[in-house]
Amino acid sequence: MAEVSDRSLYVAVVISFAVGVLAGWQASRQRRKYLDWKKKRLQDKLAETQKKLDLA
Repeated sequence: MAEVSDRSLYVAVVISFAVGVLAGWQASRQRRKYLDWKKKRLQDKLAETQKKLDLA
């Protein structure tokens, strides 16, 4: 196995950590976006159902 210097190992660890943080942040943003969309959709369905019940 080739020798790896401490500096290149340190740089690789820092870069992989930064990529993990960015990926987690983006996943969290997407999840919040999805949950907001789902909440709005369910609220719209509830309003529609309530309107139907009021008319009945």
